[in-house]
Amino acid sequence: MGTHRQPSSRVIGVHSLPSAVISLIQEQAEVRGLRHDPLPEVTHAVRTDVVTGSSGWFGRGRPRRRTTEMLLTSEVLVVTEHDPDREDAGDAQVTFHRLHQLEVTRAEGPEPGLELIGTPVGATERGARVVATDGGPEVERFLRALVEAAESSRRIDVPSSRFPTDVEAVRPQPHEVY
Repeated sequence: MGTHRQPSSRVIGVHSLPSAVISLIQEQAEVRGLRHDPLPEVTHAVRTDVVTGSSGWFGRGRPRRRTTEMLLTSEVLVVTEHDPDREDAGDAQVTFHRLHQLEVTRAEGPEPGLELIGTPVGATERGARVVATDGGPEVERFLRALVEAAESSRRIDVPSSRFPTDVEAVRPQPHEVY
């Protein structure tokens, strides 16, 4: 007896997302105050299907499927989760993570995955989430691209320091009162 999980990951394009999920992403991006639709800016995307089956006393139970997509742009990581067997997006969930606030690591433990630590757009508290993957080469490439994009988004261009004479020139002069 027990539960068996079989994750399978692969690279996808935005065009392969179900239309209900595309609509949900666009709607939630607007609701959560993102500047624009993130889908045209996706540079990397990976889908993981997890089939969960349980066995009991009288054989196997009906397997359940869950699909998770991770879509990477230069500013945001979009994570969707839904039942691939449903036409509508009734149970679908989408979260947006700003890359400059996101920490990403490989999940520790018996099941491979990516651990996302950060505050999703619209949330008030920082949290951690593990996205199941198969740990294959597609996921490794996606992880490298994600880590690189997150590091790149945290780089801040610092202007060169001013010379003291430049600071004096821009400092407001006190007004004399007579």
